[in-house]
Amino acid sequence: MPTLFGEGGLTLFNNPAFPHYAHFVGAAQDTLNKTLSTAIATQLAILPIISTSSGFTYEYNSASGAFVRSNTSFGPIYTERADTIGHGKFYFGMSYQRFRFGSLDGIDLKKIPAVFTHVEEQPTQTFLSDVIKTDNSINLNMDQTMLYGTVGLTDRIDVSLAVPIVSVRMQASSQATIVRVSGATFIPAPGAPPVGNPHSFTADPNSLSRPFGSSGSASGIGDVTIRVKGKVYQGTYVRVAAAVDVRTPTGDARQFLGSGAAGIKPFLAISGGKRFEPHLNIGYQWNGSSILAGNITGTTFTEDAAGNITVNNGPATSSRLPSQFFYSAGADYGLTNRVTLAVDYLGQTLISAPRAFQSGITTANIPGGTGPLNLPTVTGGKDTIGLNSGAAGVKINLFGGLLLTGDILFRLDNKGLRQNITPLVALSYAFGGK
Repeated sequence: MPTLFGEGGLTLFNNPAFPHYAHFVGAAQDTLNKTLSTAIATQLAILPIISTSSGFTYEYNSASGAFVRSNTSFGPIYTERADTIGHGKFYFGMSYQRFRFGSLDGIDLKKIPAVFTHVEEQPTQTFLSDVIKTDNSINLNMDQTMLYGTVGLTDRIDVSLAVPIVSVRMQASSQATIVRVSGATFIPAPGAPPVGNPHSFTADPNSLSRPFGSSGSASGIGDVTIRVKGKVYQGTYVRVAAAVDVRTPTGDARQFLGSGAAGIKPFLAISGGKRFEPHLNIGYQWNGSSILAGNITGTTFTEDAAGNITVNNGPATSSRLPSQFFYSAGADYGLTNRVTLAVDYLGQTLISAPRAFQSGITTANIPGGTGPLNLPTVTGGKDTIGLNSGAAGVKINLFGGLLLTGDILFRLDNKGLRQNITPLVALSYAFGGK
């Protein structure tokens, strides 16, 4: 996005007959660059992933002197269960999730309006009121294959590792149109004859529209997560575990393979029942600083009291990703000895998260020009927002300790960077029998 219109931003043809530095900027440019990259980094930091809890959990039976299945259900899909896998037990799996992002704070990524205004040079010239309106389309696709495993250190403590392999593809296109608010001609000085408007994309003075495009793709290891979970209470009807996730910034943030920031997420997992198991998770996630939340190019724009805009080039900077308070509830039901149905509700409250808003710009009213016009654009801001999603799926015991999992995650609101539906499929195996 920062180089969609070229390394120097949105600039026009420099007509030798009227030397003029036609450089256009705007709040929309900062919104497209910073808000989108921060939204992607935030999404990578809070991405819902499959629960690493084993579908087969065991407890020691003193009467028989052996480990026995502690649940007849195969457990939840996104919500974490309080049960641990059991001492010496091992479980591993592989999941695949498909993300096709479609909106940013309710704004269709295929239809993003953005208006660019002129860098002020000579405030007396009316042509500096001209603007460039753009119709932008962003295609952002991500596929994530997760390799995960859990091992029981003791009867009450297990450790999990989740390693994502990420493939991301992004395409951005823009149709830019010069809006000659000042008209086709202007008078350069009092008493001077009128000259043609200097704003055009090429030497042809009528070249007022031009397409731009950029694309890229990358694949590699994403942010690896380590989870430690310990059961703190075992009752007849309720079990409680304390857990903590540590996310490491192993993914290349500049390629959108990772968030670019470390994260720590302590939470409580509460479960009940045997065949029908309700679950509740609640916790908080702290995130570190990421270049995606800062200024990845180092370019800034300052505006003085008179409306004059200055372009400043500096080093890239990092900023802290939003933290989140999260809560999830789910239930799974052992329909048969081989089939479990699962539903989940996932709630997240992002603290002071960057957001995009639809707004408008009214152009100047200059005699002989095209104004005033009301043009749609986007602006940025920060807000504490809630994200809500639901999920429904099934776990099937194919044979032995092998489970096939299928699930659909769907959004319940349009805040943040979202996709309508996220499918998931997974295969997992637990050593120790069924």
